[in-house]
Amino acid sequence: MMSRRRPAGALAAVLIAAAATSVLSAPAHAAPDAVSKAPTRAPATCFATTCHGLDPLATHCVDDAVTIADATLDGRIVRLRYSAECRAAWAQLWFGKADDTASVRTEDAGGHTIAVQSITVRPGDANSVYTPMVNDKDLKAQACVDVPSLPPGSDFACTIFY
Repeated sequence: MMSRRRPAGALAAVLIAAAATSVLSAPAHAAPDAVSKAPTRAPATCFATTCHGLDPLATHCVDDAVTIADATLDGRIVRLRYSAECRAAWAQLWFGKADDTASVRTEDAGGHTIAVQSITVRPGDANSVYTPMVNDKDLKAQACVDVPSLPPGSDFACTIFY
């Protein structure tokens, strides 16, 4: 006849497993682990006309900016940068040399220039410089680079209008 008693070792194993499970598991009322969130970015501080002449970094317009188009000239790259949140555009010049000038301009539907912002590279400037912004709401924008050290007629390049 079989005994109804379990061996003491089996009972001890069950009790140890139960104790370990209750110690290692979180109680039902424990706070959930902190959910990792992407850092929030600061909101833009200008929109359209209020961005004119301002710095895209200081206004946080650079946070959602995209490069619309590039133009190259003698190793320089000028980019038309655009922020949809700010409805503003600016030119960014890479690998410019002293006295090179980057500019951004806007036109209305009739082709009339509405605004121009520019920056001239100075000796010691960083590898990349950028212009102040122009309002781009309901306008077309274009970025250009002027390299005065090149022969006339080959010293200017622009992106497409956007």
